[in-house]
Amino acid sequence: MVHVIKKILIANRGEIACRVIKTSHKLGIATVAIFSDSDENSLFVRLADEAYRVGPSVAADSYLNGDNIIAIAQRAGADAIHPGYGFLSENADFADKVKAAGIIFIGPAPDSIRTIGDKIAAKNFLSARASSIPLIPGYNGDDQSVERLVKEASSIDFPILLKASAGGGGRGMRAVYEESKLTMEIEAAQGEALRSFGSDKLLVEKYFESIRHVEVQIFGDQYGNVYHIGERDCSVQRRHQKVVEETPSPAVDAPLRKKMTDVAIEIGRMLNYEGAGTVEFILDEKTKKFYFLELNTRLQVEHPITEYISGLDLVELQILVAQGQNLAELGLLDNIEFKGHAIEVRLCAEDPDNNFSPRTGVIQKWHPMDATGPINGVRFDTGVVDGSEISVYYDSMIAKVIVHAPTRQEAVQKMITALSRTVVLGITTNQKFLLNIMKNARFQGGIFDTNFIPLEEDKLFPATTLDTAASTLIATALFDWSLQRKMQVYLRNIKPGWRNVSWGVPSKKYTVAGNESDLEVFFKYDGETSPKRHTFQCAVAPGLTPDERKKTLTDPIPELSQQVTFFDDEGLIAQIPSATGIQGARGLVRCLFDGVLQQFYVVEKVQDINDKVYYVHDFGKGHPFELSRVDRLKGSSASADDDRVTPYTSSMPCRVLKVLTPSGTAVSKHTPIMSVESMKTEIKILSQHEGIVTVHVKENQLVDARVLMCQVDDAQPAVAAEATQDSAQQASL
Repeated sequence: MVHVIKKILIANRGEIACRVIKTSHKLGIATVAIFSDSDENSLFVRLADEAYRVGPSVAADSYLNGDNIIAIAQRAGADAIHPGYGFLSENADFADKVKAAGIIFIGPAPDSIRTIGDKIAAKNFLSARASSIPLIPGYNGDDQSVERLVKEASSIDFPILLKASAGGGGRGMRAVYEESKLTMEIEAAQGEALRSFGSDKLLVEKYFESIRHVEVQIFGDQYGNVYHIGERDCSVQRRHQKVVEETPSPAVDAPLRKKMTDVAIEIGRMLNYEGAGTVEFILDEKTKKFYFLELNTRLQVEHPITEYISGLDLVELQILVAQGQNLAELGLLDNIEFKGHAIEVRLCAEDPDNNFSPRTGVIQKWHPMDATGPINGVRFDTGVVDGSEISVYYDSMIAKVIVHAPTRQEAVQKMITALSRTVVLGITTNQKFLLNIMKNARFQGGIFDTNFIPLEEDKLFPATTLDTAASTLIATALFDWSLQRKMQVYLRNIKPGWRNVSWGVPSKKYTVAGNESDLEVFFKYDGETSPKRHTFQCAVAPGLTPDERKKTLTDPIPELSQQVTFFDDEGLIAQIPSATGIQGARGLVRCLFDGVLQQFYVVEKVQDINDKVYYVHDFGKGHPFELSRVDRLKGSSASADDDRVTPYTSSMPCRVLKVLTPSGTAVSKHTPIMSVESMKTEIKILSQHEGIVTVHVKENQLVDARVLMCQVDDAQPAVAAEATQDSAQQASL
């Protein structure tokens, strides 16, 4: 029986909520958004027809509060709930409650979620029902004691992989390479799994270091029809989380595709599966052998690439199936003509140079490549606009960038262009890292596996050199110069740079992310050649440290060999107001470097009177630079103090999971002191030098940003020697 859905509540947030709203409106279906306190001004809230507050910012009290969500659906008169992905999308109990309330759950049946959504249950089901389907060797028993898990893991050849049974998205997964670290990693994985998924059950599996991660999209209905919509390759990963996805897989030929899709359909039919599902495999590319990994009972983050090559709208298919439509009668999936190649990357607020640690903050400038209008074969799925905040409470993803082209080579080039012409500033992102992947020779040749990032580390994480940053530094210095000139109140008619007694050349010093030393910009003003056209002689050189500066009578000035014309057009650079005053400035900077026009977009973020950070998108290089203005008044002793404070200060709100080294302990460099969790990611705080630890926080304590959590003070010589000796003894055990 077909039930026409008239109003859908989206039990999710961000880009997936926007995605579901878009298709619902296309089908003439009204939409209801739910939002937490952090999301009240978000894009998805504005796009929905109705919006209701679901609770405070903490997910457990809002987007994971199933009873409250169902009550809102009833209040709004919604006849269906779409769970998106994450949160409650694979929660069988929530799906049961939705159905019990007389509301359609847009997803598989609760029994299917219970059977296959839990990794241990899935393995047991397939072992009993389909012994021909290859499974990864390992342990998935009910005895979850640490002792039993250690015993079972030790019986498998290392390395082994610990996986949260109810997990997904790479959380609760840990590769262990040696038996000595097994107990510690099991306890950590159990804790992360319990916090993220409400269950500390673990699987122990053989860890394949050189494999492909290939998944098959399936779709089923209540009439027993199950189809596949091709495969996706998700092998480029960091921390067991996908970074790049593409379809078709460069590693899968036609015979192998037939085998893998047949197995995926067989699993779907055994489950009487309804709706969208993804059967994931690991693939040994050399032997062409593949093993069942898991079945995700929801729409995947990477579903847009399947939509591109198939011409289908998977959210629309979900809604049609939920309404009771027969896929065989619709005929949409019988003879799909797959066209071209599609790639997706996840643009995230994270720092690739710092182990991909997540970052929070306000996006001051968001201008995707398609901002001025649709571009054929380029798509951005996002939930952000200028002023959107990436908060500590949720995932760090800003947008999914998706491209489609006739060939893989053309798709890679189109992705390079899409990323290069997208501006996202005000927060640290992985944009440059994604570009480096696209430009990597091994990736372009399709020769990669899940070990791709560590193997190509030198090429994917290149240092920022003086030469690569020089034009960006000059543009930033002239941006500063223009701002100061506009704010000048007195003596406005005097030529900029004029001095009663000429001495030296004006300069500004910056620290550039990815470069170990400070860089100094020297610029001499020549004058205004025409209205709003200012000429300078410029140079960039390594900056002197305070101690080096003391040894020189005058600052060495490099040859000002760079001729630069700065276009100071009205309205291009403007200050950013806020409720607490001016918080910085932003604008387009246009400069002529020796006759070559270059453009930059600069966002200045004022954190304190002498603490400014600049996010600069260089349109020529296609990626942003992050610069910090160096305070000239800060001496070497203050810089040294910073080194003893900054590594132990919380960069964002977090929760202390475990204190690994108590106060009073003598430590050597790189000793783990504590582990904290922020934005669903566990991070270890390591000592940066030898000394005695003092811990200022407690386990399970919620910590605000910029709080000193611990410190490592210089030890007395005897204590330091004893710590070094202890470390040496432990290393030899």
